[in-house]
Amino acid sequence: MKSRPQTRRERWRTHGLLGGGSRLHGGFRVPHTQVWFDTSDGVRLAGSLLGEAGGDTCVVFVHGFNGYRTKPKIRLLIEGMARRFPVLAFDLRGHGQSQGWCTGGELESLDVHAAVGFARARGYARVVTVGASLGGIAVIRAAADVVDGGDADAVVAISTPSQWGTSDTKAVRRMTWIFTSRVGRRVVRRLFGTRIDLKWGDPEPPMDAVAKIRAPILIIHGADDHFFPVAEAELLHDRAPEPKRLIVIEQFGHAEDGFTEPFAARLVDEIEDLLAAVEPQPPRVAN
Repeated sequence: MKSRPQTRRERWRTHGLLGGGSRLHGGFRVPHTQVWFDTSDGVRLAGSLLGEAGGDTCVVFVHGFNGYRTKPKIRLLIEGMARRFPVLAFDLRGHGQSQGWCTGGELESLDVHAAVGFARARGYARVVTVGASLGGIAVIRAAADVVDGGDADAVVAISTPSQWGTSDTKAVRRMTWIFTSRVGRRVVRRLFGTRIDLKWGDPEPPMDAVAKIRAPILIIHGADDHFFPVAEAELLHDRAPEPKRLIVIEQFGHAEDGFTEPFAARLVDEIEDLLAAVEPQPPRVAN
């Protein structure tokens, strides 16, 4: 694998597609520990464990495309959740400080399995996975993987598409150009450090995966999402088995566009409601 090129700190208009800003990591403002763990296919992931140790519940947070765990809006949400629960946040493959290549939803579920396994090995009996956009795809597909895990006790999917390549919004067309264009991939890697793997193995779409989940699931979508219409969330909700819930939030955009202090406070309340019917599982020993 080629070494990552140096980033040029330049102003670049993203037109709402990439969120702007640099890929450099600031620190968290709450107690945290830097952690590393490996996926089953050998990708080394970088993470942070926030909050005081102890308790029986850990939240695993999974960011979206071109995110990283200390990106300002993402950090705001993580730190908000950490006021109530220990939170394990990590950089997806091909993002931030993690190794590997972004696969657009095909292999990111392996990252979720690794993170959940790490939390279980730390002694947490209940693990809730919370994912946004690409992260939402990852937590759904991981929870549906009943053969190799299905290891989340509850799942929250935010701003998550239900199908591959069916949305025809301007933002999705731009994202498609990034993934399929050599220039687009090069620009995103040079400016933000995100590394994209163009290979695609026809993975199961989220709307089929969600039907296999046997954990409580909460689907959250913004009424003002400029990537995916509310109908995507409604389809996921229709396909998901009980217990399930759909929340559509007014004046909420796509993923981190809606991450605010009030949303973080609401989300931890919703997570507690999800967990009300979940029996803690005995701690698992990582292989």
